[in-house]
Amino acid sequence: MSIPEFEQMLHAVLPSTGKTSLTLTEVPRHEGELLVLLEKAVLSGERANTPLTEIHLSKEFYPDMDGEFGDIPVVDSGDADIIRLFFEP
Repeated sequence: MSIPEFEQMLHAVLPSTGKTSLTLTEVPRHEGELLVLLEKAVLSGERANTPLTEIHLSKEFYPDMDGEFGDIPVVDSGDADIIRLFFEP
């Protein structure tokens, strides 16, 4: 998934009135791309008053994503082909 496509998806789901999860099945294959994607998610959530509150990803596939991204908890999903982002107002 390209960054513009990801931004369009974020724009479509945010803001929300409750906890919202976004599941990505086309995941970045390089950690640098993942960091750009996560930064976009953080900024979009902040602009929509629905901050990113949790990230689920494969810690085996992304070993440097240990524990937190900034102050956002990072949880091992155990699945290299899925990233879940949780937003909550």
